[in-house]
Amino acid sequence: MTELVFASSPASKDAHKNLYHFSETSYIITGEELMESILGFRGDLSRLHIASTWTIMVGLAMWKAKPQMGDMFLLLRNAGIKAEELAPFRASEVSDIFPWLYYGRRFDVLRRICHSAKANAEKYLKEKDTRVHCHLVAEDTPQIIASSI
Repeated sequence: MTELVFASSPASKDAHKNLYHFSETSYIITGEELMESILGFRGDLSRLHIASTWTIMVGLAMWKAKPQMGDMFLLLRNAGIKAEELAPFRASEVSDIFPWLYYGRRFDVLRRICHSAKANAEKYLKEKDTRVHCHLVAEDTPQIIASSI
């Protein structure tokens, strides 16, 4: 097998399939166990695609199963968001940041988070020759809105 897709949900799988048209056998639905799937994968693979929703993608970018807001702020600061822009979100959840970025058209920041997730996935993947592409999927509409490609 040369390409495989880890999708965090059926909606993420559908969003990826609508754009890339891979066969059904290329998709594995991981749920929230994306990091475990990456760590446990063994096989001959040239490219791994990861299609995931916001919270799981952020967890991958920080390599934490349950990302906290302190970590989220650090990730966003590294992605180019100023501290004063994050002040209104101090008492928020990680999931509350996504609409602000998406509807605020901060796609540059979303792409940087995909790149961070890609770097971590490649770092922890046992097959070091495998290239990873991360695709962020909006939960309300099954489409890819940012990517590491």
